[in-house]
Amino acid sequence: MSVLYNLRMRSGLLLFIFTQVILVASLTQTDKCGGTIEIHTPDYLTSPGYPGAYPPSQQCVWVISAPEPGQKILINFNPHFDLEDRDCKVVTSVCKADSL
Repeated sequence: MSVLYNLRMRSGLLLFIFTQVILVASLTQTDKCGGTIEIHTPDYLTSPGYPGAYPPSQQCVWVISAPEPGQKILINFNPHFDLEDRDCKVVTSVCKADSL
């Protein structure tokens, strides 16, 4: 799965819950599943192994924040972003695959 985000500081704190999706700041080059990322400059986030497949059966919670109160974060999804079931916008018992 290809997940690229062009992030610009625009708002305080955002919480994203991902099932079977691992997002990693390309600056840190870590395969950690979940955590806190503070955005200081526009950057990209990708899933580990991109453009290949990411590890199966992952449940990750990422908190993406701006360094100063009142700043905003703008998230743009590239055209290759894909969820396994497009009706799964949140994690439920029905949506056990990728969700956002």
